[in-house]
Amino acid sequence: MAAPEITRFHQPIDGVHHARRTSKEHKVELYQIRYCLALAETLNFTRAAERCFVSQPALTRAIQRLEDTLGGLLFERSKVAVSLTDFGRSMLPSLQQIYAAASQTRDLARRLQQQRPEVVRVGIMCTIDLSAIFPAFVAFQTEHPRTDILFREGSMEALIDALDKGDIDVALLASPYDIARRFAGPVLYREDFVVAHASSHRFGDQAAIAIADLAGEPYCERSLCEYSTYIQRGMEEWGIDVNVVQQTTREDWVQTMIRAGIGVAFVAESTALSGGLSFSHVAGTPFVREVRALLLSDRTRSAAMDELQAFLREFDWSSLPSLKKPVVSED
Repeated sequence: MAAPEITRFHQPIDGVHHARRTSKEHKVELYQIRYCLALAETLNFTRAAERCFVSQPALTRAIQRLEDTLGGLLFERSKVAVSLTDFGRSMLPSLQQIYAAASQTRDLARRLQQQRPEVVRVGIMCTIDLSAIFPAFVAFQTEHPRTDILFREGSMEALIDALDKGDIDVALLASPYDIARRFAGPVLYREDFVVAHASSHRFGDQAAIAIADLAGEPYCERSLCEYSTYIQRGMEEWGIDVNVVQQTTREDWVQTMIRAGIGVAFVAESTALSGGLSFSHVAGTPFVREVRALLLSDRTRSAAMDELQAFLREFDWSSLPSLKKPVVSED
């Protein structure tokens, strides 16, 4: 024979005992404690509900559920007054302690969240020399010490894909072709493509050369450069045929080959300057690139992303040594 179920009896003010079963599914919720403390302070359901910004029935139900969970009445109710029961007075210090500890924990968590650095993932096109533009990011972090920047290198195609997938937040890149409308961002700086060569090369003392001077010249091709095909087609239109002697995806390898006199190459002027390469401008050629800081237009942006893009847009890029153009002789 099964043991009889044990029930708890609550005594309302009419003196009649009513059995109320406790629910095993009930658990103490922080909002229930908050409502209980408000009622204990005001001893008025209406004022307690107003203080907690809830309706009176909602407050009443929450306190009843708390009483069910704790297993006893916390308040005596009458038509004219509300008062704490002996059980309620005994429980009140513990409830106050629990609520204070929870509030302190919540405030601590909020402060820690506010102190956590925001992270912006920046993709840099592999043909952009990080050392050339890095001072701009150092200046940004000096003004925004709570923002961390993670860098990633990639080709233009890889960075576009990473932006689409959400693997990076901002991409610094350049393209000779139109940028898809789903991306938006300012032009940070413009720079020429120049012909880099060994200091001992016949171009060595010439600040500017003609495109025709490249005919038959040993050439080191940068196969991952987004402008390689564009420049090659431009030279074909002028009827210029260079002698490709090396091809590589490595920018540092190209620079090593150029210094060794293996051949010449078109490189961005900032790359030539930051790499300490000898170079000559090519008169009358339209090989210019615009470096942009792009974001995906329809993606939600963090405050740090907006701050970084705005900072890069307003930054004085001409102040960087790698972007200061030398005076080119008109002769």
